[in-house]
Amino acid sequence: MIIFKKISWKNFLSTGDAPTTVFFDRSPTTLIIGENGSGKSTILDALTFGLFGRAFRNINKPQLVNTINERGLEVEIEFSIGKKHFLIRRGVKPNLFEIIFNGKLIDQLANNRDYQEYLEKVILKLNYKSFTQIVLLGNSSFEPFMQLKQSDRRTIVEDLLDIQIFSSMNSILKSKSSELRTEMGSIEMKKGLFNQKIQVQEDYIKRLKEDSESVINQKENVITHFQEEKETARTSIVSLQNEIGTLGEKLTNEGYDKKKSSEYEKFQDKIEYKLKQEEKELSFYEKNSTCSTCKQIIDDQFKKERLIDISKNIDDKKGGLDKIQSEIEVLENTLQTYREVGRQVVEKNKQLAGVQSKIESIESNIERTLKEIDVLRNKKKLDNSVETELITLKEQLETSLQEYSVLCDQKQLHEYAHELLRDSGIKTKIIRQYVPIINKYVNKYLNELDFLINFSIDENFNETIQSQYRDEFSYASFSEGEKMRIDLALLFTWRMVAKLKNSVNTNILILDEVFDSSLDNEGTDAFLKIINTLDTDTNVFVISHKGEILYDKFLSTIKFVKEKQFSKIEVA
Repeated sequence: MIIFKKISWKNFLSTGDAPTTVFFDRSPTTLIIGENGSGKSTILDALTFGLFGRAFRNINKPQLVNTINERGLEVEIEFSIGKKHFLIRRGVKPNLFEIIFNGKLIDQLANNRDYQEYLEKVILKLNYKSFTQIVLLGNSSFEPFMQLKQSDRRTIVEDLLDIQIFSSMNSILKSKSSELRTEMGSIEMKKGLFNQKIQVQEDYIKRLKEDSESVINQKENVITHFQEEKETARTSIVSLQNEIGTLGEKLTNEGYDKKKSSEYEKFQDKIEYKLKQEEKELSFYEKNSTCSTCKQIIDDQFKKERLIDISKNIDDKKGGLDKIQSEIEVLENTLQTYREVGRQVVEKNKQLAGVQSKIESIESNIERTLKEIDVLRNKKKLDNSVETELITLKEQLETSLQEYSVLCDQKQLHEYAHELLRDSGIKTKIIRQYVPIINKYVNKYLNELDFLINFSIDENFNETIQSQYRDEFSYASFSEGEKMRIDLALLFTWRMVAKLKNSVNTNILILDEVFDSSLDNEGTDAFLKIINTLDTDTNVFVISHKGEILYDKFLSTIKFVKEKQFSKIEVA
């Protein structure tokens, strides 16, 4: 059980340099009161920030620093687990995160994320979501169990039932299975390689035992055939090289003048532009007798002469355009020829490369065959060593077969274990056993809260809500007060389940403004009866605006007040 002893914070939200300290284990029930803005809910944010590095409400980390002092934010939380005493110290400006165990600082891990994971998984054994389901209930940023996704519901229940270990085991198993598959694949490759080598060696020995001279003659004939093929290929190479040379000369002769083509195109554009200007001027003189600029009448003789000159210019330019276009067409035809010859050169080079590759292959075959002839001529010297190598290869193959057999057995065990550890396996069986208990306690607390419905969840965390008349409802269909009763019933249930399992059991329960808006008088009375019947090792803190109504119903009171722009507390 986690026994939270005290929390202290400074320069946190509205709190200044003077530390604010709240003792968790000194009273079974504590009422926290204060005016709006006095800092009552700061305890929630300080607690979750100290443990998980994030505020309970939707407040960004930099915004947690007091806006007046602007630095020196620090939160300290003391708690014990059995005989182990812990102090968590976390700060901003400067950044600080320390875990002190029995007075000694636990060495920082690689990074804050790993350090935080160590705190949650090794020490607290709960995460933020699980913590908020059994310790905190608020109206601001709290996300009730009923509003969580199915996967998040499962995670919380698994934490409470202390069966997350099976998920961790399954993750490790998946990693081991992956390593196993890799190792099996490697051995399969080795098996195939050994079988191949053995086959080659056996064939080799067989060849060695054949009539040497007969085999040698055959192989010499093979070499002769290879050499003939080689000579044929060389002749092909000479022919291809000649063809490539001829095509190269053609490329040179059919050289494409890209610069000349570009100049022609520019000249064409210039003539076309001037032609348009001439045609525009011709059209003007044909259609008009008055100058567009000075508005004077154009002399007929001048107009006649001008029309003749312009027409002649147009004819000249059109003639020039025809010549240029003819030249461009010639250049384009040359370009097509150039490209075709280039393509032929590329193709011949491919053929040349293929023939050269064939020659290399032939030479390799000749070399290999010559080596085989040498081996045959010295077979008597080699017989013993070859036989020994074959025996060694067979022994290595047998070892690989044994290793593979062991891995197959391991693989079968892994598959069986994976089936057990998956969500639908042993975890679901355990959850199925606790579902009746969970439903029993939820309905017990709902009844004590005077909310007469039948609430149940199944092993997949889907809920069914029925009235006493068997009408079915959804969580969303209820009023805020009714939702609050369900949330409270689930909160008390999770705490009870945690205590039964001794998983994430803790002494503190903090409720923020549950009386102020959602619960009516009957609900408030019912809730007070419940918290007064909790175990003696439970310390309940209730944040409320209804101090005058609730003051005498709690054993101790903490009042938050504002003084000189800073929050402080007064303990009654």
